[in-house]
Amino acid sequence: MTARRPRVLVTRPEPGASRTAAALDAAGIEAIICPFTETVDLQVSAASVAAAARVDAVAVTSAKALTHAPPALTDAVRAKPVFAVGDATARAARALGMGNVRSADGDAIALANLIGDTIVADAPVAYLCGRVRTGELERRLSETGRKITLIETYDIQKVSQLTDKITGALENGDLDGILLHSGMSARLLADALGVTNEQQLIDKKTLFTISERAGEPLAAITDAAIIAAPVPRDDALIDTVRRHFLR
Repeated sequence: MTARRPRVLVTRPEPGASRTAAALDAAGIEAIICPFTETVDLQVSAASVAAAARVDAVAVTSAKALTHAPPALTDAVRAKPVFAVGDATARAARALGMGNVRSADGDAIALANLIGDTIVADAPVAYLCGRVRTGELERRLSETGRKITLIETYDIQKVSQLTDKITGALENGDLDGILLHSGMSARLLADALGVTNEQQLIDKKTLFTISERAGEPLAAITDAAIIAAPVPRDDALIDTVRRHFLR
C-alpha cells in the first residue's frame, strides 16, 4: 500500500502559487492551492514616469513590481542599473529588456547594502514597489541620506469570502502544513481563525513562513510549529518544507 504524500496548503497569489505547487509536487509533496490574496495594477502617473527617467538607479524587491509596471515606466528605466532583491526578481527585470541588473540574493537589508556599496551616496534611486510592503528598504536607504522616489505599481488585496475559504480548506483538506509567503497572509489567517474562534484548526499543523517576521501574527494564537525559511525566497521555503517532511 502506497503511503500518502504530505499535503500542504499554498496560500500565495497566482501565478506564483502554481509555480510553488509544481515545485512541491516534484519534491513528493501534494499541494492544495488556496490563495489568500491577489495582486492588482495601480495607476502610475506621468509625473512618476518622468521622475523615474531622472534617477540614476532602480531598486526592486518583488518581481510583481515589474510585471505590474506600465510600459511607459519600464521604458523609462530600462537602460538604468537595476538592483534586485533576489534572482527571481532579477530574471523578471532581464525579461523586460533591462541589461544592467544585479541581484542581492537576499532580503531588503542585503539589497540596501548592495546599493550602498555600488553607487555614490547622492545618486537618486527609484524604488518600484507595492503599496503593501515592510518599508525596510526605504528606511535603510534613507538612513544613508539617499533620495528615494517611491513608485507603487501594484496592490495586494485579500480575496473575497476569504474566511469561508480558509476554514473550508482547513476542515476538509486533511492538511499537514500551510505555506505562508508573507506577513499579510499570516495576518489574514490569524484574523480568519479569530473571527470564527477556530484557532484549533491549525494547532496540529506545521506552519512554514517566508521569514521569522512573517510568522509573528500566528505565534500569539497557536502552539503549532512555525518554521521559517532560512532566507526569504520561494525556493528556500520549498526546500524547508521538503526537508521537514521527507528527511
